[in-house]
Amino acid sequence: MSHKYRGNKGGDLGLKLPKTLRGDILIIGGGPAGMAAAISAKRSNSKLDVVLIEKNEIMGRKLRATGNGRCNITNVNAEGYSEVISFLSSLGIVTKSNENGFLYPASESAADVSELLELRLKQLGVKVYTGVTALEVSYASDKPEFVTSVSIGGASSQGKSANALKCTVYSSALVIAVGGKSAPVYGSTGEGYRWLRGLGHTVTRLVPSLAPIECGGADLSKLTGTRVRAEAKLFKNGEEIHREDGEIQFTKFGLSGICIFNLSKMMRFEPGDTFSSFEIVLDLCREIDLGDVLKCAAERTGSIRNESFVSEKLVDVFKTIFKEGVALEIIRQAGFKADEDSLVLSSEEARDKLVASASALKFQPTGQKGWKEAQCTSGGVVESEVDQSSFESNLVKNLYIVGEVLDYDGFCGGYNLNHAFLSGKRAGAAVADRI
Repeated sequence: MSHKYRGNKGGDLGLKLPKTLRGDILIIGGGPAGMAAAISAKRSNSKLDVVLIEKNEIMGRKLRATGNGRCNITNVNAEGYSEVISFLSSLGIVTKSNENGFLYPASESAADVSELLELRLKQLGVKVYTGVTALEVSYASDKPEFVTSVSIGGASSQGKSANALKCTVYSSALVIAVGGKSAPVYGSTGEGYRWLRGLGHTVTRLVPSLAPIECGGADLSKLTGTRVRAEAKLFKNGEEIHREDGEIQFTKFGLSGICIFNLSKMMRFEPGDTFSSFEIVLDLCREIDLGDVLKCAAERTGSIRNESFVSEKLVDVFKTIFKEGVALEIIRQAGFKADEDSLVLSSEEARDKLVASASALKFQPTGQKGWKEAQCTSGGVVESEVDQSSFESNLVKNLYIVGEVLDYDGFCGGYNLNHAFLSGKRAGAAVADRI
């Protein structure tokens, strides 16, 4: 059965995976960490036989979706940034940064990044097999070598194995770069954790991270689809634990957007904690002096009343300040009714209540969106069991663990991709020098 090498825009080598295959290095996973590891290994020692298998028919599926397809590739504040940007530049990846230090490819195309990585794999002579799913991994210490059983074809993308062919891959070194459990639509289903536990590693609790947050206690039906800029604060048992500034998206279930994703990362649960232990507070008054606006509105309302009998509703005062759904929620949380007379603003106390509400609009988390919508996995192989300079296992010689399968989850803004490239690049260089 022929399996295509997915090279630069359709470059097919028609590689066939035999029933048994031997290689110096086997890399499981064709995402950014796996591709970086393969490139780095082959660059370090061109004579090595480097094999990379990917369960999807297309390399870098999740990479192609990052940054809404724009690929926020790294961040100037990320650990190892200089090393990563030097590596990417050496591959010909040209980047640009925004005011927040987020770096993107100049073309703003994630597909371009993936295709360029594939081209480098092809040029270096890495043997790439797509549509190949790793099933089991074991270590024969008496050899010593790794034995990996794989399925070809049926189990790659559709989850069907009835017609799949089986193959065994033997390798002197193994790099596990299969990702975590987030966004399973792109192929990450968490099987790497099972293999690593079997090899003696400790895997911490796995939970979705960088995900939308479900909320109660608000009339979300009037807010759905609205976007605002705000400072978002996360409280736990009344104590502030994190804050973010940026765009918030209201959905029918709660809150979304990069700010909220980063808050979700900080929602750590200790024994006895529930979602009710947390509270999200939005400050919508960072760019406007609402107190002054409402005072002027009160004066205007009083003046108009002396000239006519046309009444104005309180919600009408907020036109051009906030979108209607947001204004309604501010008014509700301040303890007023949207349709009551705007003359209420003549009271300084009433104005102060509305300003306080807009400056601290409260939402009660009731849940968090799961693996399908999470951007990354919190939890994984503990750092103490992996050498951070080479990403080699401290427990099993010539086993390297990279990317999301490790217990690392960074904030939005390029941190997670930076870690994938950094760990892959270091592991590839280290394994090439080791074997």
